[in-house]
Amino acid sequence: MNTITVPAAEPNYSSLKMAIWLYFLLWIFEGALRKWILPSLATPLLVVRDPIAIYIVVRALYLNVKFMNPYVVLGLLFTLLGLAITLTFGHENLFVGLYGARIMLFHFPIIFIIGTVFTKVDVLKMGRLMLWINILMTVLIYFQFTSPQSAYINIGIGGEGSAGFDGAMGYFRPSGTFSFISGLSSFYILSSVFVFYFWLSKESCSHLLLLASTIALVIGLPLTISRGAVVGVLLVGVFAFIGSSTSIKSIMKTVFTVVILFGLFTILQKTTTIFNLGTEVFMDRVDTASSQKGGSIILRSVEGFTDPIADLLNQPLFAGNLGMGTNAGAKMLTGKTKYLISEGELGRLGGEQGLVFGGGLIALRLFLALALFFKSIRLPNASKLLPLTLCGTALFLITQGQWAQPSILGCAVIAAGLLEASINNNLKTE
Repeated sequence: MNTITVPAAEPNYSSLKMAIWLYFLLWIFEGALRKWILPSLATPLLVVRDPIAIYIVVRALYLNVKFMNPYVVLGLLFTLLGLAITLTFGHENLFVGLYGARIMLFHFPIIFIIGTVFTKVDVLKMGRLMLWINILMTVLIYFQFTSPQSAYINIGIGGEGSAGFDGAMGYFRPSGTFSFISGLSSFYILSSVFVFYFWLSKESCSHLLLLASTIALVIGLPLTISRGAVVGVLLVGVFAFIGSSTSIKSIMKTVFTVVILFGLFTILQKTTTIFNLGTEVFMDRVDTASSQKGGSIILRSVEGFTDPIADLLNQPLFAGNLGMGTNAGAKMLTGKTKYLISEGELGRLGGEQGLVFGGGLIALRLFLALALFFKSIRLPNASKLLPLTLCGTALFLITQGQWAQPSILGCAVIAAGLLEASINNNLKTE
């Protein structure tokens, strides 16, 4: 008797994908909820993505999504043992410990869940949506930049104070829909990935949308008055160039893209008052910051990586400070929002969990970043562009991104997840 082999049905990940999209949207609009829509709930909304993150992990386990790997297992192990030490020999505050533990327990695994369930179509859909949001975000920060800090559009978390940070020439760094400028900077850097990608690739995208989003990016960057945002976008551009330089034709396309960006910059500089003002304010901040000790952003990034690693040797083998390095944890312990351990991410990891577990988490994140980069660079030339362009933002967020800050954590999870998905989808087709 002949048997008929029925091909296995594709797994239905629609519920997971919807949750990931919700996680993405809450990353962008969490600050708007806390400032304008539900200011009275600003404190609980700090963890508004956590229930979604828990659902994503539990649902992925239920659907048998293959996301458990050595990175996830080691992250869970280091964190749970660190939590046990914290509650036994450390500060012993359960809520602070859980707040610190949630990063690796629930958010970190989402990177690999996105990498497994998202197709290239999903990645590009998210990219096109970011192009639209990028335009709206620039309109918003234009009004934040030109309005006084007392204006409603610049109101702070909980409907109090101002969300703007000191900038230059009497202007403040806007926050967009985020709680702080750090979230806005990371948004622009990740948005630039898709601006570069759609210019350099053959993927379909409305030329009008792409041009409008490119103009919005060029105008928005100086209005942020953020050196990190500008340097981050330039770094994405470098990785995009590496990913696209596979033939003479692709190199010429890259040169054409650079010419377009330079032309837009020149035209806007000569014809647009607000862009001219934003550039002047931004350059004033660069000059002021560079004249200060340690003002170089590149030097600061290098020291932010090397100093904490060297300081690990001065840490105890085990430290029971999980969660204490976050601002929310510090407020629960002392009643004040401040850095009890370190402003830098790697310093926080070492100070919270000591040489063994803190050092283990630092090594885990470093090896993950290296693995993703080498996987991207080894892909066939025709498949390198998207993964390598995403490397331009994801690698820094993985190794040095301040995951204690909810907006940065959300961006790191989304960027690294999209990178993982873009690599995995290419590997499946080889």
